[in-house]
Amino acid sequence: MAREKKSDPPRGTPAYMLTWGDMCTLMLCFFVMLIAMSTTDPAKFDVAASSLHNALGGVLESYPSILITEEVMVPRLGGNDQNKHLAMDASMRIKKTIKEENLEDAIKVKVTEKGIAIKVSDPIGFDVGEAEIKPELIPALNSISQIINRVPGTQIRVEGHTDDIPIHNYKYPSNWELSAARALNIVKFMARSGGIEPSRLSAIGHGEYRPLVPNTSIENRRMNRRIEIYVDYVQKEE
Repeated sequence: MAREKKSDPPRGTPAYMLTWGDMCTLMLCFFVMLIAMSTTDPAKFDVAASSLHNALGGVLESYPSILITEEVMVPRLGGNDQNKHLAMDASMRIKKTIKEENLEDAIKVKVTEKGIAIKVSDPIGFDVGEAEIKPELIPALNSISQIINRVPGTQIRVEGHTDDIPIHNYKYPSNWELSAARALNIVKFMARSGGIEPSRLSAIGHGEYRPLVPNTSIENRRMNRRIEIYVDYVQKEE
């Protein structure tokens, strides 16, 4: 008895694959259109990029970093999502002010786990051995103070730092007194010109005891002479 001849499978793409391919193409076009119509929040992008850099450590060596002692990039603020948005919005407005005053190299801003950190580097803040605020810093500091004042539920802490060169005169017996006087003058200015309630402000002098880098060169000492302003959200007890 003769065997039945097997029929060859139909040539070409199965019919269901055409429908599946059309659906995938339509979905791709749909999501491309969504991306094209969306807008990127620059503040959120800045926080996300900084968080990625902090997580990867030495992998992203080319990403620019800012030397601030309390450098934590994920903004888990002690409040709700509105607080997080206010912190990011305030940091962006501070950066805009700094750019308008051409002080981007001297003043750095970051969103931290607790709120906002601002670093004012030497020599824009003070003359060597003095605690009076230099005139070129005053316009930017005035704008920063007003922006900070509009961020509710925060405490503002100003910390002064010096290099390790000893100082001893009738005004400042040591670098402790000098750094504390600088921080206190910033606090007084923020209360007077920024209208910040004094109960929200505090000043701390660290002297030369919390350097960012070793005091082994003129450049390193310049980096260590700085003022740091921390805008921290008040942690609410639950």
